[in-house]
Amino acid sequence: MSRSYEYSYSLEARRRREIKLNRISATTERFYSRYMQQYKRMKSEGFAAYIPDEMARLESDLSSIREMLESDPEEAREVSFTVGSYIGSLQSLASAAGEKFERAERLRVENKKIKREKHQEELVQAYFEILKGITDPIVINYSVSDLQTLKKEIESGNLTDKSELEARAEDITAGAKKRADEWKAQNAVEAIDDAENRIKKENIEDNEKTQQFLERINQLRSGLAEGKVEPEAVEKQITVLETEVDDTLISEETRRETVKAIIKQLRSQEFTVERPRIIQTDDKNYVKITAKKPSGKRAVCNVDLHGKIAYKFDNYEGMTCLKDIERFNTDLKKVYSVKLSDERVLCSNPDKLDKDAYNTMEMNRREK
Repeated sequence: MSRSYEYSYSLEARRRREIKLNRISATTERFYSRYMQQYKRMKSEGFAAYIPDEMARLESDLSSIREMLESDPEEAREVSFTVGSYIGSLQSLASAAGEKFERAERLRVENKKIKREKHQEELVQAYFEILKGITDPIVINYSVSDLQTLKKEIESGNLTDKSELEARAEDITAGAKKRADEWKAQNAVEAIDDAENRIKKENIEDNEKTQQFLERINQLRSGLAEGKVEPEAVEKQITVLETEVDDTLISEETRRETVKAIIKQLRSQEFTVERPRIIQTDDKNYVKITAKKPSGKRAVCNVDLHGKIAYKFDNYEGMTCLKDIERFNTDLKKVYSVKLSDERVLCSNPDKLDKDAYNTMEMNRREK
């Protein structure tokens, strides 16, 4: 006769939170570095002269992220998400603001010319109507230089025909839109590639989960290539995917710590521990740990991704297993901070603990 116990364990909230915060901090640090490089480039290009409020906000947000990476990684991540939502538009905003500033100054000078030459006034007005029709900041960024050339030709008197102005402006806008679309698509491709490389490098234990992540990456890539997914939507979906990858890694890292603690404890009790095996079925993913003593006494533990543990000590005479089980429980909590969160004591004949142990554990809990 042997006595078997089934328990549900979870790591202390503090340990799991530390793991989660470390993971969030590492991911946010990567985004922070990218945004800081973009900020330094924009600062060197004189963006502050055209969009001082936006640049001040970006500097403040980056400073907040840096300060909170250690003290409050979760809040740092939220600020990082905010920065990510607007930093890409600053280039275009600065260009548009610069053009607006130059436009105001030039209008002051041009007013004198307009009074003398009505035809040139019509051309200038037509030019600004064309500018108003361009609403995409990225298109503005790619077209502003060529459009300014058109304006200079109007001012110098080299461009006098309104039809020619409209035709050339249309060609410039079409070319800028094409370049803007290519830029957005390239950025989306790079974001997809970065996410795919990260998933492959992280060595996620759950192969099925990895395949699901990669399948979503492939769907994004094919959807982008086929025009079914807009480049602007890719960044949002990648952010969601990155968060899910972090959650998966946190769960697996939590489980690895639990498995290590169990192995160390069993060895300290003179068990010979076999190499842990990851068991993956249609609806479960758990690590199975089998340990034996020369006398034939055996301990089998299953640890799932939620930190729950089901285990059995068998092949003992009578109630002698109580001593090993008591030490196992006490030392896990005292030495490794693995806390007992649920308990159910059963008496049964020795048998094997297989993948259905979880179902048995849930059934016993409902009977309580």
